[in-house]
Amino acid sequence: MNSMVRPRALCLGGLANLRNMFITPTASFSISRVVLFALPENNDSTFTTQQSNSELDSIQQNRLRYQREKNYFDISTNVDLSSQEINTNPIEADSKPHEKSYVRTAGAYRMMKNASLPSTKTADKLKEFNEGKDLSSLIGRQWKAGDVYAPHDLHQAELSKYKPRASPGVDIFDILDMNPLEHYRNFSMMSEWITPMGRIKSRKETALRPVNQRRLAKAIRRSIGIGIMPSVYRHPEILYKERKRYEEESNQIY
Repeated sequence: MNSMVRPRALCLGGLANLRNMFITPTASFSISRVVLFALPENNDSTFTTQQSNSELDSIQQNRLRYQREKNYFDISTNVDLSSQEINTNPIEADSKPHEKSYVRTAGAYRMMKNASLPSTKTADKLKEFNEGKDLSSLIGRQWKAGDVYAPHDLHQAELSKYKPRASPGVDIFDILDMNPLEHYRNFSMMSEWITPMGRIKSRKETALRPVNQRRLAKAIRRSIGIGIMPSVYRHPEILYKERKRYEEESNQIY
């Protein structure tokens, strides 16, 4: 090899050899597909417009004749691309299936009919509901929310719920000018404000003001604390009858 040959000439010679070894691909783009052409190995790389047009015509005819047989490089769709915008992607354009126009019209008509014309059954139910509501408003009831209607279950606890409750208007301690807290040693007085089960009566039964009601409750608890009244309450009449019965039984024995 001659060492005097310029490096530029060597590079050009290598490129010429490479061009003969490989096939140079040339891409021709059309509206519907991408076609690859291969140039011959010789240096004649001229490509005429008439050959490209004839090649495209043959491809178009084959595509129309054999629609199911698609080439791997065919990225076209069955839609008319002339009606699409320039910026639309031909792969994604019109990807959803078409729907018949009469199907859409029938669905819209059915929705409008169901929305505007209620059924006769619904109208009758609404009429019955309104009539029942009007009648129920005319009936006076004393039932509370959550109560169960049971006519046979009218014992004292049930009847007490439906008693008319009026706020007390008279306070006996105010009339007598007495302080119930000062009479906690009076067993007879304290026992009158206790129920038969030993509980302090409520304000709706004693008819006392809130101040006197608190004083009375404090007096009863104080008398229980010092032992005057039993913690487990028993009415004095019950105690009297039991004592009398005990005395009678003891006299019979002796």
